[in-house]
Amino acid sequence: MVRGNRLQLNLMHLTITNKSEFVSEFLSPLSKINDSCILKITKDRIFSLLSATDNTVVVYGKHDTDWEYEDIPLNVPDLMRLIRILQCIEDDVIELGIESNHLKYSSKDIRFKYHLLDTGILSLPPISVEKIKELKFNTGFSATYNSFVNLIKGSAFAINLNKVYFFTKDGCVHCELTDKQSHNVDSMSLKVCDTYTGDDIKDPLPVGFETLRTVIGNRCDGISVKINTELNVMSFQINNNNTQMTYIVSGLVK
Repeated sequence: MVRGNRLQLNLMHLTITNKSEFVSEFLSPLSKINDSCILKITKDRIFSLLSATDNTVVVYGKHDTDWEYEDIPLNVPDLMRLIRILQCIEDDVIELGIESNHLKYSSKDIRFKYHLLDTGILSLPPISVEKIKELKFNTGFSATYNSFVNLIKGSAFAINLNKVYFFTKDGCVHCELTDKQSHNVDSMSLKVCDTYTGDDIKDPLPVGFETLRTVIGNRCDGISVKINTELNVMSFQINNNNTQMTYIVSGLVK
């Protein structure tokens, strides 16, 4: 059995002031990218950096919180199991106990112990938080949640198409659901934003449709999108209450 270095901790307590938001806006989006992750707790936030198994998507998520102890990592083996047990708690303000190899919770109605992995078993993505912050983009725009939802709804028309192409036209940003490498396929195009900053996108940039569906899986007030056409990558930033999710998505072959 492969083991890492066990983190030695005395009992600490983490207060979650809004469990529903913590689960739906932070843990749940992370779980759609990867089953397991490292949650790092610092004095003012919980954050995680993880990638999809094929490295086509990297997500940097952070959730604001107060923490009075030293920075620690929580090596979570199965995010969905953690989500399910937290959803069993009726209270929205909860206090989790943290020990060297597990989380625990106890109230008059429910108690549980959730074991963590040893440090060193889970690996980090090939890109760091610092590198994500240093990325430069030549085009940017802000879109509403509903504009992307309409694109998802359109997938019922353009069946079996797995690419979404981003391009600019007449001062606006458009998306087209199609596959330019195939012949005689259906397509659907719609405008997602009335304005943008930076360069025109004359050569449409494709991303995976299922990837886009995952990125916009949770309702939000708006989505900030940035594009680097030279590196063929896109950044989607979503802010919800105390949570911010930044997705770095690799473009596909046209």
